[in-house]
Amino acid sequence: MLIARRLRARITSPIKRRLTKVSMARVYEVNVSPNRRELDGKVALVTGATGTIGRAIILRLVLEGATVIGIGRSLEKLNSLSDEVSSLGGTFTPMQVDLEDDAALSVALYSVARIDILVNCAGGSTRSEHAPVWEQSLDVVDRILRINLRAAITCTRAVAAKMVDQGYGRIISIGSIIGDHGKARFSEYAASKAGLRGYMKSAAIELGAHGITANLVSPGIVPRGARSHDELARIRETNVMGAICSEEDIAEAVLFFASDRSSFITGQDLAVDGGRSLGLRGDD
Repeated sequence: MLIARRLRARITSPIKRRLTKVSMARVYEVNVSPNRRELDGKVALVTGATGTIGRAIILRLVLEGATVIGIGRSLEKLNSLSDEVSSLGGTFTPMQVDLEDDAALSVALYSVARIDILVNCAGGSTRSEHAPVWEQSLDVVDRILRINLRAAITCTRAVAAKMVDQGYGRIISIGSIIGDHGKARFSEYAASKAGLRGYMKSAAIELGAHGITANLVSPGIVPRGARSHDELARIRETNVMGAICSEEDIAEAVLFFASDRSSFITGQDLAVDGGRSLGLRGDD
């Protein structure tokens, strides 16, 4: 069953968040103080802008005052997101770029004069192409590594140079708890996310002296699209809280790392999974 989602912002004080359920539509409310938006004056670049999680991250950053540049492949979805941001009074610049096109990506990244926050959100999994290690397609392996790891490295490399010159920056990559404990038949995906984890930790070591933090947010299962009642029940059973992670939960964690609240935190991997990675009730 498809669960419709709407986002509504109210300008009030103090800042707070409330999740409510109205019939089958879940309303995500973010109350933002007009006098204290955490990202006022900041410029953020978010890859994977047209995905479910990417959209939630962009809307959350916009509501905190950031000017956001979104990279995605679908021009139609980018334009739709641009309209949505405009309706919230935010500023959004869409960039239609295929992250597997090195030349186009480099041009896009270097065309932006200033970036305070980078969110490496673009990614993918093997889905129906997953296989045991002895039957893996190397083409699939290469594609997953390019999208999940190489693209993040390319973006971080270009943006870090700007941040070093600025003496300030926040880099956040979307990892996965699978990158930590693995998952049967998804070894190439696990390898890409484990590689991203190591890369971000290394970047944190190098960039810390320049006023730049580098962290990961690692989701558990975030349902997307239509899901049956049985599927949703099974997902609830994969974490100790018996609940379902939403894309807004991920966006809140990204906002924390993007804000000055996390100014002394770097090289960390925050699991947002309801305890799934504890392994007490998690799947394999």
